[in-house]
Amino acid sequence: MSGIVRAEMEIAVARNDPVVLQLQTDYIAEMRRHTEPYTVTRGGREYDVLPNVFPPYIDSEMIARVMHIEEGDDVLDVGSGSGFIAVNAAASAKHVVATDINPAAIETIRANAARHNVDDRLSAVQADVFPESKGAFDVVTFNPPFSDHAATDVVERSVWDPGHAAVRKFMAEIGEHLNPGGRIYISWADFADLQFFEELLGKHGMRYERIDEVTDGTSLFVAYKVTLEK
Repeated sequence: MSGIVRAEMEIAVARNDPVVLQLQTDYIAEMRRHTEPYTVTRGGREYDVLPNVFPPYIDSEMIARVMHIEEGDDVLDVGSGSGFIAVNAAASAKHVVATDINPAAIETIRANAARHNVDDRLSAVQADVFPESKGAFDVVTFNPPFSDHAATDVVERSVWDPGHAAVRKFMAEIGEHLNPGGRIYISWADFADLQFFEELLGKHGMRYERIDEVTDGTSLFVAYKVTLEK
């Protein structure tokens, strides 16, 4: 797939493979189709998913696999969705805060924290990217929506990020939420232009390295470890 021509405000999904856009549209329809909670298996364990919540996918598994969490770490998982990354982080962390803009996702995160016996150290907070409460974290994870495309509600916003607003907010404000020496684990996809994403990281004074990648046969997902330059 060719790279994105430099014009940041152009609608990115219009430059994407139409196959990807159709897959995303079908994925949203599938999320809406469910009327009752259901379970999915990822990483060898079952997770609850409520209707209208983005279920864990292979990019979430990738982040959970590569993130390094120490016993004393305070962790923030942004855009947590089902809570898959947050639950896995809570297995080692001192405490995890998981945010999502979707109230159904907050319920799902809490259900999965209880299912996996980490509800004593995992808090779910409804928020648009960062929690309102002040505080910094040793590790921040984010598996964001990749495509710049119009979204009509919080369900679509789990797949489409108009103007890359959530990612831009994350990069602009992360310094207020990361402890000195802290680390960020974040993902991106080739259909949303890896070069664009890496240039955005650089523009915000971030050091990054690609630490893993995975493909579903249609798209390539890349995991980054990011630190803030002094």
